[in-house]
Amino acid sequence: MMRYSNNTTETTATRGKTIYQQLRDKVEPHHNGKFLAIDIETEDYEIDANGTVAITRLLAKHPDAVIYLLKIGHRAAYRMGFRGTYGTLINTKQSQ
Repeated sequence: MMRYSNNTTETTATRGKTIYQQLRDKVEPHHNGKFLAIDIETEDYEIDANGTVAITRLLAKHPDAVIYLLKIGHRAAYRMGFRGTYGTLINTKQSQ
């Protein structure tokens, strides 16, 4: 087993995506929209509708797991930011 002891976000993501590509045909038909937590070191994984639950179960089996989390069938696990429908932020502080 290859150890990824010097993990960076980039190496974790790259390794996680590679493992997901190997699992895609197995998990997408039955679990689309659920969360997949992958331990990039053991290649073990857990699936759940709740990402935290999947991570917790994986950590119970592998306490030192380096985890890559994704939402099956989606480009990202979570969306960040806000929508333009909330209005525009205005700086009310005047420069003097």
